[in-house]
Amino acid sequence: MGKNRFELVIFDCDGVLVDSEPIINRIFAETLTEAGFPITYAEVTQKFIGKSLKTCLEIIEASYKKPLPKNFVELCKEREIAPLQQELQPVSGITELLEQITLPKCVASNSSHRHIEMVLKLMGLLHKFDGKLYSANDVSRPKPFPDVYLYAAEQMNTNPEDCAVIEDSVTGVQAGCAAGMTVFGYAQHSDCTALTEAGAKIVFHDMRQLSQLL
Repeated sequence: MGKNRFELVIFDCDGVLVDSEPIINRIFAETLTEAGFPITYAEVTQKFIGKSLKTCLEIIEASYKKPLPKNFVELCKEREIAPLQQELQPVSGITELLEQITLPKCVASNSSHRHIEMVLKLMGLLHKFDGKLYSANDVSRPKPFPDVYLYAAEQMNTNPEDCAVIEDSVTGVQAGCAAGMTVFGYAQHSDCTALTEAGAKIVFHDMRQLSQLL
């Protein structure tokens, strides 16, 4: 196998390109608590990492045995905007990495198109993907199902086995593996063992290492 064993690199968004999860989780915990669903930031981080918003909301309603307020999602989204604009950082080393990678690349995320575009634009990374952004909202099932990864590969005219996936959550690693892709687990904030057990072929800690790994 030669150096270029991949024809496409697919990046998850939150936690891989932008460090948005701490901000989003904090707002989610605060908004839930105010709505009468008391939960801590630590619990949100532990229970919901990598899961789609829809899945999170289903879990919450089931565990508290009551429905969330109708406008809950809109409220969270609205409240995220200012802190994201003020505090968001790109994942360390990602800008350099995206310049080094000559392979075609795209984004496949459980987040909405609106969110992906907003955070990438804020970080000056949007142009790196020229519109090749795929959301779980484009397909019938979010990660850990492979749908969004298979959809991305199909849109990019690439066979799943020729795709490298960059993920930071167990949910995402499971999705990439289920799609038949080679998954690289970014373990800056995650548990290496958990990513490996979920099927990540290589686990790494520094984005700058990735161009060599690919």
